[in-house]
Amino acid sequence: MPKKRFKPKKKTIPTTRISVVVVNKEDKILLVRHKKGSQRYWVLPGGRLEYGETFEECAVREVKEETGLEVQFERFLFLSEAIAPDRTRHIVNIFIKAKVTGGTLQLGDEPVLVGVDFIPLEELRKLTLFPPVNDEIIDSLSRGSEDGIKYLGNLWV
Repeated sequence: MPKKRFKPKKKTIPTTRISVVVVNKEDKILLVRHKKGSQRYWVLPGGRLEYGETFEECAVREVKEETGLEVQFERFLFLSEAIAPDRTRHIVNIFIKAKVTGGTLQLGDEPVLVGVDFIPLEELRKLTLFPPVNDEIIDSLSRGSEDGIKYLGNLWV
C-alpha cells in the first residue's frame, strides 16, 4: 500500500537552513545555546538562507551575527531535512565546515540566543543538539577532507 501523503494546510516551500561546523585548534566545536519557552538546547551556528544569497554567504553572515566570529568556508559535510509530522514545517539543513579567520567571540542579539561557546568535541555526543546530528558531525570530521558533498556552484548561465 502506498504511503499516504499529507497535504499542508497552505502551500509553502521548505526553509533552507545553513548549519556551520567550526572546530578550533583545541578540538572544540562552536555551538550556540537557544531558549524557546522553558527549553534550552544547543545548535550549530547558522540560519535561514536568504533569497539571492549563496550557501557560503549565508554561513559567513549567520556565524558573524550569532557569534561575532568571521569564518571562511571549507567544504560541505552532509544534508538532512526535518518535516513535522503534521507537515506544518519542512526544513532542509545543509551542513558545512568552516574555519575562524577573525572576529571576537560574543553572543549575538537575537532573543532566542542565550549562550555561545566552544565545547570540547568529545562532549558533543552527550549534548542535546538540534537537529540531533551529534554522531554525524564527529563521523564527518574523522573522515577528513576527501569526503563530503561536491558542490557545483551557481550554474545559471
